[in-house]
Amino acid sequence: MNSARTRKQGGFLRCLALAAAAVLWFSFFALPPVAAQESVHWTLADAVGYSLEHSPDLAVAASRIEETEEARAEVFSNFLPDLSFEGGYTYVDNVPRIAIDFPVDPPGDLIPPFQINRQALIGANDNYKAKLVLNQLLFASGKVYYAHRAASSQIDSERARLEAVRLQVARAAAEAYNAALIAQQAVDVQRQSLEAARSHLAQVQRRHEAGTATRLELLRSEVEVSNREPRVAEAEKMLDLALARLRRAAGLPEGTPITLADPIEAAPEEVNEAEALERALRMRPELAALGHLQRAAQDQALAQRGAMLPSVLLTGTFGYEKPYFAIDDWERNWTVGVGIRIPLFDGLEAYHGMKKARAAAATARESASQAAADIQVEVRSALLELRETTLRIASTRSNMDRAQDILAIAEESYRAGASTSLEVIDAQLAATTARLDHLKALYDYRVARVRLAAATGDLEAIGR
Repeated sequence: MNSARTRKQGGFLRCLALAAAAVLWFSFFALPPVAAQESVHWTLADAVGYSLEHSPDLAVAASRIEETEEARAEVFSNFLPDLSFEGGYTYVDNVPRIAIDFPVDPPGDLIPPFQINRQALIGANDNYKAKLVLNQLLFASGKVYYAHRAASSQIDSERARLEAVRLQVARAAAEAYNAALIAQQAVDVQRQSLEAARSHLAQVQRRHEAGTATRLELLRSEVEVSNREPRVAEAEKMLDLALARLRRAAGLPEGTPITLADPIEAAPEEVNEAEALERALRMRPELAALGHLQRAAQDQALAQRGAMLPSVLLTGTFGYEKPYFAIDDWERNWTVGVGIRIPLFDGLEAYHGMKKARAAAATARESASQAAADIQVEVRSALLELRETTLRIASTRSNMDRAQDILAIAEESYRAGASTSLEVIDAQLAATTARLDHLKALYDYRVARVRLAAATGDLEAIGR
């Protein structure tokens, strides 16, 4: 019976080790500007709030938003005029010439008729120009408009993804905090168990010296103390590991002392399944992100369709040229015009771009459907775990109280000489196992509550 209980305690400690090691393996958080040995006194809300301020994952998500905002601004620039300056110098070797050959018959008799025969240059060897060119898009068949709207939907999607990352960070920090909290309580239980074993050993030694206890009882009590000492060391190791995981999750420097302020006891609450499912489908940012992606792809398809349709452009110029036709001097000139561009064939690039965008919209729609189904399973799983752990909390609390009563009776009977040392040791092991089972139930309930809050998109509830 003792070996079975010992195996049960060892199994609990192994489960605790796995829970502590599994929390936030993917999270790497920035170090805050605090000294490595500056102690912190944290509640669960403090740990979650601190992690949300120091998570590099959130910084990456925020940078993606800035990137998409700049992409939208790049698209918007197509609505604005395009103004450029053109200037240049050209040397013309063979300047065009015009032949002038015609007779001149002056009036009167003083000047005799004569013939004009010469060549005149039209232009000059050195040619200069400087002008401003303005292009303004007037109509693009929706290409620019829908591209800009698609970019806006991309920004909304990245903002929703940022909220999803915040949920993940908060959940990971809360699970790390609860793992450290249960590890701390387990250390206290093992230390109290060791002190109880040592106290009982002292009683057996006194009885052995008085001749009322056997050598076997003394050896059995000494062995029990020796068995419980490594359990304390193992529990302390698990606590150190859990605190290290919490520091990593929250972004604290390595070695920063942490005092956990929350009590381990939790008051189970009833949760309405229909309301939880409705809230999850309404509040989960992953679904919102996929919805925005679907709208972005649909608008991108319309933009690609616009690339296959006509566009109208206004063009204007203002500048100076030298020479200007046959005038060998700087002359000012300006032009205004409207042109239309009708695509005839582009290798089907725009057509396939439109089909690709429509396929992306269909993919986002199917992904949203699958995500909604996964979220429903996640919520129901958390609810089932909550209900199971609620029952287990009540059961283990009653069993813990009974085990404590049995221990008190066994110790009183031993002092009165009505029971053996082995019965006291068995009662101590049973009481320790019952306390550890109750702690495990409380831990599982707290984790299930955190997972339900994350599954329903309730960021504030994660820190409660």
